[in-house]
Amino acid sequence: MNHDITALSAADLLAMPLSRPERLFTGDPDQARREFRTLVAHWHPDRCSHPEATAVFQHLNRLYEAAERKLRDGVWQTPGLLNLRGNDGTRYQISYLREREFELGQLFIGPETVTWLMEKPHADLFQNGLDAISRLRFADERMAAQLQPGLPEIAARFETADRLALVMRKAPDLLLLSDVLAHFNGRMDARQVAWIISSLLNLVCYLDYAKLAHNAILTDAVFISPPRHSSALLGGWWYAVRQGQPMRAAPALTVQYAPFDVINCKCGDIRTDLELVRVVGRALLGDVSGARLARDKAAPPAMLDWLCLPASGAPLQEYQTWQGQVLKASFGERRFVRLDVSVNDLY
Repeated sequence: MNHDITALSAADLLAMPLSRPERLFTGDPDQARREFRTLVAHWHPDRCSHPEATAVFQHLNRLYEAAERKLRDGVWQTPGLLNLRGNDGTRYQISYLREREFELGQLFIGPETVTWLMEKPHADLFQNGLDAISRLRFADERMAAQLQPGLPEIAARFETADRLALVMRKAPDLLLLSDVLAHFNGRMDARQVAWIISSLLNLVCYLDYAKLAHNAILTDAVFISPPRHSSALLGGWWYAVRQGQPMRAAPALTVQYAPFDVINCKCGDIRTDLELVRVVGRALLGDVSGARLARDKAAPPAMLDWLCLPASGAPLQEYQTWQGQVLKASFGERRFVRLDVSVNDLY
């Protein structure tokens, strides 16, 4: 906050969104009250001759009401630091590098955590995500060692007065895939897209083993590790259901690209996840619909054919075809291709 708050102009104050009173007030109730009183004394229409004094005065009152509400509810955000108070009185300080909106609330990407804040009207989906994550099981320690890094690990879950919070652990080198795509201006090299698809297909094989349909394998749910050529499916678990069970909800892209009969019956089906891996691949190449990819020569023909043909219902067979036929026909012998992007580049 500016030390001399009375030096802020009318334009500065009116530009402050009601959703972010943290930009004006200090996150201490007593100090925020003193700041508010100083400001309204300075901008009161009976004392201030500025032509926008009334508008500023009214906006200050609304900003302070928003600040009081956030302080009361235990949701106070300053740049790089999220302060939350649980309903049990526990206080949480969460460092973050980037804040993003997602369809159910806010996402905070930190150095070693990912925090999802959801509005309470989505409590059923929040609980559905917790239930789905709790059902993740492994046949043995070898499977766990291979797959756990690509699946969510819950560090904390709690409620504030008006939010539901889920904090997941995250490896420091993991980057949100949609952020990586934006960094490369909406189009990535086909060789890089290929290893991301390989990693996601591996995760879909596991989902099939677990008899789950994730239903939201999209660029804003997937994190990737460029140095390790691996993926982690940390988002979207609120949409996951057991295969054959009714779906509670689905993102717009899922509804658009899932098999018609799946959407018609609204049941979990592993084919949806296989189709969404293709959606991710096409999106990373620059055209989620796939209509322009061949014309733009965005990838070798064998890869484009696979990305644009309907998925089968057999993840293991899809993975074997992709590895043994599509990649070999597209790029020849397998080799590591460096992806030059890091946390420092994005955040």
